[in-house]
Amino acid sequence: MWLDKLLYLDRIKSSDFQEFSVKLNELKADENQLSGFEQEYLTLLKAYSAVYEGNTQQALSILMPLIEQADAVISFRAKALAINSLVLVRRYLDAFVYLEQLIIQLDMVSQPEAREQGMRVIALMYNLIGKHDLSLSYIDQLINEKPSSNAVCAAHQLRAEALYLSGRTDDFQLKSAEGLTYCTEHNEPLWANIIVALIARHKIDLNDYQGAISLLLSHNNQVESTRYYSLILKFDSVLAQAYYGLGQVDLAKEHAIKVTDALKQDRSSLVAAETFAVLHQIAKTEKNYQQALEYNEQYMAAFTAYMDDKSAQQMAYHTAHSEILAQNQKIALLDKDNQLLQYEQTALKHQATFNKLLIVALVLLVLGLAFMAYRSFVARQRFKALAEYDDLTAISNRYHFSASAKEALALCEKGQLPAALIVFDLDHFKQINDQYGHAAGDWALRQTVDTCRNFMRNNDVFGRIGGEEFAILLPGCQSDKAHLLADICRDAISNIDTAVSGYEFKLSASFGVTSAQISGYHFTKLIEDADTAMYQAKQQGRNKVQFFQG
Repeated sequence: MWLDKLLYLDRIKSSDFQEFSVKLNELKADENQLSGFEQEYLTLLKAYSAVYEGNTQQALSILMPLIEQADAVISFRAKALAINSLVLVRRYLDAFVYLEQLIIQLDMVSQPEAREQGMRVIALMYNLIGKHDLSLSYIDQLINEKPSSNAVCAAHQLRAEALYLSGRTDDFQLKSAEGLTYCTEHNEPLWANIIVALIARHKIDLNDYQGAISLLLSHNNQVESTRYYSLILKFDSVLAQAYYGLGQVDLAKEHAIKVTDALKQDRSSLVAAETFAVLHQIAKTEKNYQQALEYNEQYMAAFTAYMDDKSAQQMAYHTAHSEILAQNQKIALLDKDNQLLQYEQTALKHQATFNKLLIVALVLLVLGLAFMAYRSFVARQRFKALAEYDDLTAISNRYHFSASAKEALALCEKGQLPAALIVFDLDHFKQINDQYGHAAGDWALRQTVDTCRNFMRNNDVFGRIGGEEFAILLPGCQSDKAHLLADICRDAISNIDTAVSGYEFKLSASFGVTSAQISGYHFTKLIEDADTAMYQAKQQGRNKVQFFQG
């Protein structure tokens, strides 16, 4: 009887949270009557309740004992849920250590609900760090196992997210519509509305602001009823962007303020950065320049914090992955040692001396091959770096930048995605070299690159195309956002503290910006137009951003 009630709660936890909460409280009153396994199951559901209500620390305090002491299936599910909670509190290393354990344990788990949850979490985490192909492989595996409708809906949501983030527009449009239909038909409002938010964002990318608003408003009451904090904020943020796109400034501001008020304690998310960007644009439209400056500073802080967060996630993933590989190698080495001992004991009965010599020879051979392979690898990496990267700034040289940019532009043109190009040149750089020496000039170049890198996305192409001239290709980026990025970089360069170099001098740069909408997708034409705009910026007094007017 009790187990049936627990299974029922497990099924409705994401589709009917109100019913889930009521029935969970009823079961808590009878907790002493449950068996040991049933109590562990109930504890797991308590953790789910805490997660949905936003009590992440409480959820973790419930989950940790389950991971260490509970039934194997409950422990596996607790670990999967803990990964989500650890991400929310930014304990990324712990989350990715658990993720590596989950991947290893998945093949040893046969219980359907546990396998569903494990594959969902693995796909989610791979989406988080941009490994969308790996995410899609686990999503396909999950759907092929014919799981519950709830798990299928979660898989549809994760697949839509992976396709959207990886820029596969055609597949996203098809699969997101398919997922929304399925989740709506199977009464899974949480997953359905996360897909709705993604579709609305895509409509904004296509400048279909009214379509985005209509879609979001038709689902808004349902989203509010889920009481899922992050989804509600995401809806308000996307509505703010869409209303601003339509020119309905008051409504845009209303939804944006709701988001920023709710995020007072956490402003390192992409939602926060996008919302402050809208408020910045609104303040500029209203000619309230003081407030526009404040919102721009808040946008910069939120965007920088978000990028730092993504870097921390990547670092945590690679650290955890390396630790697991090291452990596996250690185990493999121990296994090999045991095998060698067994062989040695057998060999000693027959030909001890011969076998010892043979082992020595094999070890020397392995070491020799490993040394040769290592030298070959190092040489290949060194030659590749020399051929493709600038040895002073460690970004792409002109040849590699051109090749990478042309490839990215071809993909943008094929998918009819926007693209923009920024070209900038340090002002009076020859004077720095002449007055303070080439060491100071080299320092200025490196510092400029490091400063600009802070504001770029992973898929932006950054290269040094001349002595003090640089270029940034922005695939999938509208012209207004490219102009904003150029202005942010310009401001950041002008604020570099040059005293660290041992000399004090003024550092600034002039920027030229163009887009594929104006200059087309041909790389040479984009470079020419951006270069023209840059020289116009220099003629206007330097330390400026000029957009190519055609």
